[in-house]
Amino acid sequence: MSVALLEEGGTFNIGHFGDLRLDRLGCRLFRSIFEKMTVCIKQLAGDRATEVAFGRFLGNPRVNIEEINKEFSKKANQACRGKDHVLCLQDSVQLTYPSQNLKKSNFGPTGNPDTKGLFAHPGLVVDASNRDILGISSIITWCRSQDKTPKSNSRPIEEKESIRWINTALTAKEQLTNANVITIIGDRESDILEMYDRVPDQHTHLIVRASHDRVLEDKERISERLAAASVAGNYKLELPAITRKRKKRTADLEVKFCSIKLAGDSEKEIILNVVSAHEVSAVPKNETPISWVLITTHSVNSLEDAIQILTWYTWRWTIEQVFRIMKNKGLRIEDSQIESPKKLQVMVSLCIGAAVKVMSLVESRNGTSNQKVGNIFSDDEITVLSLISEKLKGKTALQQNPYDKEELAWASWIIARLGGWKGYRSEAAPGPITMLNGLQRLESQL
Repeated sequence: MSVALLEEGGTFNIGHFGDLRLDRLGCRLFRSIFEKMTVCIKQLAGDRATEVAFGRFLGNPRVNIEEINKEFSKKANQACRGKDHVLCLQDSVQLTYPSQNLKKSNFGPTGNPDTKGLFAHPGLVVDASNRDILGISSIITWCRSQDKTPKSNSRPIEEKESIRWINTALTAKEQLTNANVITIIGDRESDILEMYDRVPDQHTHLIVRASHDRVLEDKERISERLAAASVAGNYKLELPAITRKRKKRTADLEVKFCSIKLAGDSEKEIILNVVSAHEVSAVPKNETPISWVLITTHSVNSLEDAIQILTWYTWRWTIEQVFRIMKNKGLRIEDSQIESPKKLQVMVSLCIGAAVKVMSLVESRNGTSNQKVGNIFSDDEITVLSLISEKLKGKTALQQNPYDKEELAWASWIIARLGGWKGYRSEAAPGPITMLNGLQRLESQL
């Protein structure tokens, strides 16, 4: 392992646990997850002694998610240096183990009452100017209680699972001090009155997809205010395919915007802007047309402003790709045989960290990223990549690596070729699974 990886700020450091041996072991485990693209301890270790060491590391009381979060957020903040505006994309993922009810007996219930599992909620930090992935602001993991809880309406927000949306936003606000402006982006579950009251300030903004048709100060509802607003214009949005849910298509969206003032018990006025986008083009059979209502603290005074809000919201799909990498076709976290909730929560945090690194490769594939190859790969790995690059060169200019060796795009091109991409522009751009395959092939050559 490169000594640089264990230095302050090293690429695969995951925290300081009060023992240098633990720090090194954590670094080694995280790097192995990224290189081998698995969460199977036996495969990650390669030998019995290391397998035992990794298992003990995950269960060590000194190893905690709070310290891992601290290290991840520190790295993300370092990557925010010189950035005028960053986005914090947040969402939740449910991890279930229907065939492991005995092994997962100490875990909590999930959406399926007969299935045990846990949940994770990361904040993914990206550059608002070009979607460069800058890191992770925090990760919240939890198992639900086996005990029945009172109805949600009778409990304060601090006692509800939905507090994760507010806590993730406040953590990003606290930790990402190097960014001039932060915009927190969430889906419908984050449409919580306390979000609008507690999070925004002059440096922190929100974009939230509305779940509630809220009552406004003048007793109107949001839907009524939008119905009275004039159409600002149309916007064509490229929708990616979602397996078994949606085919790739171009959606023609009718765009409106307006300002609102929320009614409520807050001591301060909550004045927000609303952007709506409704699909007016033909929709394939059995698919649902796009119909979004986005609430934001950003100023919206023109169609261009509204389109920017819509664009930033669509970048939330990046975090869904992170979850895809974690699951069946990627790291296969839902196949993990780990029986301890604490151990699996640590593994899930590292799994998210590795998936984010894979997505950095995906987002760098077209050369628009400012990411450097040294952000992910060690000097030894870069040397191997250089040798592989020579072997992968085709006879035509279209099959030459077009990127500078200092850029992450250079490594992304090589990893994609290793993963089965042919290098032709006529092909679909290499996605997360191609990058996963490429990383696994790279690991076999190190």
